[in-house]
Amino acid sequence: MRFSLIPREMKFFDLFDEVTAVLTRAAGKFLDMLTNFENLAARGIDIKKDEEDCDAIIERMLKALDRTFITPLDREDIHTLATTMDDIMDNLEETAHRFEVFRIDKPTRAAIQLARIIKDCNDHLEQAVKQLRNMNKPEEIHHHILEVSRLENEADQLYREVDAALFDAPQTDILMLIKWRELYAWLEETVDSCKDVANTLSEIVIKGA
Repeated sequence: MRFSLIPREMKFFDLFDEVTAVLTRAAGKFLDMLTNFENLAARGIDIKKDEEDCDAIIERMLKALDRTFITPLDREDIHTLATTMDDIMDNLEETAHRFEVFRIDKPTRAAIQLARIIKDCNDHLEQAVKQLRNMNKPEEIHHHILEVSRLENEADQLYREVDAALFDAPQTDILMLIKWRELYAWLEETVDSCKDVANTLSEIVIKGA
């Protein structure tokens, strides 16, 4: 009986790996979009496709959760991890969409820095999730969780600086101020969603210790 359940248990780790691979890929595309600010419509469509792929994997995961009696992690943790990962992708796609439709001339250095932080966060989350299969090495997962926390703090400080700078500088174009304030807010929200996933992973590790 035990051996018949193993494939059903392990498929959740496979699905988590699929999601993080999509997130890392999309975050890389977004960073490239801001670094090489051209062909925005095509790039936006590409990231939207990643968002649809992510949705499909999450849907498979949640359906599997409903059908599976024994799960490798708490059912609530699987659900929370899946939905918070989905939040990253949703926020990332929405941010990319706004950069496309807001018709700005080019991204600021701070925006590119935040995009790079988003990419780095997802790199660490991908590595942390891969380690969930082996809870005998929680320190490796904690390392990546701490890095996401450090990056989130860096992004928060950067966001506060640029938000204040928007109002400190002489501003003749109020519409542009509104656009940039919203873009920065979406960038920070995307980083925050990465931190939410890291927090969920931390709780899972604590329970498994």
